Amino acid sequence: MAATVPLGSASVLSGCRSRAGDEFFRGERTIIDQMGRELVIPTVDTLERVYYTSGLAHIFVFTLDPAVQGGTSMQFTPEELKYLPAGIEDLPYMGSMSGGGEIQREELLVHDIQMVFSISGVEFAASDISDANDLENATGIPVVCIDGSFEKIVAAYRFLGDVLGTQERAEEVAAYLEQVYIDVTEALASVKDEDRIPLYYAEGPFGLATEPNVSQHAKTFEVAKARNVAAVELTVGVGMTNVSLESVISWNPEVIIAWDDTIRGGADEIIRTHPDWGQIDAVKNGRVYTMPNAPFAWCDRPPGVNRFLGLQWVANMLYPDLYDVDMVEETKKFYSKLYWVDISDEDALDLLGNSYPPYKKK
Repeated sequence: MAATVPLGSASVLSGCRSRAGDEFFRGERTIIDQMGRELVIPTVDTLERVYYTSGLAHIFVFTLDPAVQGGTSMQFTPEELKYLPAGIEDLPYMGSMSGGGEIQREELLVHDIQMVFSISGVEFAASDISDANDLENATGIPVVCIDGSFEKIVAAYRFLGDVLGTQERAEEVAAYLEQVYIDVTEALASVKDEDRIPLYYAEGPFGLATEPNVSQHAKTFEVAKARNVAAVELTVGVGMTNVSLESVISWNPEVIIAWDDTIRGGADEIIRTHPDWGQIDAVKNGRVYTMPNAPFAWCDRPPGVNRFLGLQWVANMLYPDLYDVDMVEETKKFYSKLYWVDISDEDALDLLGNSYPPYKKK
């Protein structure tokens, strides 16, 4: 739960204002965010519009309570909007601080934003806290910092649920995510390190950017017991370390997961069809899979709750006999539970694309 500062007992006769009075008369309460910053925020019953410093923070809020979205930090394509509830396309775009971007501070005031969430996919750095303080000082809007890294994502949902007043919904989401993680990790517990299936994650328009194990963008593959073949340095920030095709050929992965060429402008078709890639076992054996990407990439970007569906997808794809689930049903369940939209079997199959069912004989 969010750490709420204990209520004081100020004397009415002394003229001192109590925190209980702030909540009742002013619609304010005081909390301590996850970076230890004391903030005065709107009470739950007065909270109507919030914003976010990144797409990651937006997803956290959206999956708990779409009604409080005061705008969008992401600009969606028609393909992405197909898998989101109606109305998101009408939200005003007010920028994002991801990748060195900026938030349109004046727009926050124009649209009466009452609170901003800064949620990090990795442990917060001093610069993140400084940025939050700067935004708060410039706008007068409280900026709540939450650690949304993979290991703490369940706790982040519970904290956010307390701030938004959606504790029951937050607990439902948290319990679901905890169960997904338990189911996958227990199913794959017998996979020894030396038996992990070699995998290359092909990012970018030519497939020649990737992530090492230490990257938050490779966490899905690590938990799903893939052996990430990328022996590269981490590119701090956005990731996507450049590599040569010669390196990928020398790593010779059994499986390649690639960006799609429709939404993200990736290299999935190039990898499958270009003769230079044809020397790699994954290509020879038809094991180049397009990562589902709508409305959010299943394995990363933003590195949030979407990774829990990606975790199921990768585990089932690599080890179908150990993690034996119907990914059509799991996809429908996830989209309904997290994204507030019911999709058909055909929609789920369209999302899964060429990754269903070639890796498992039906």
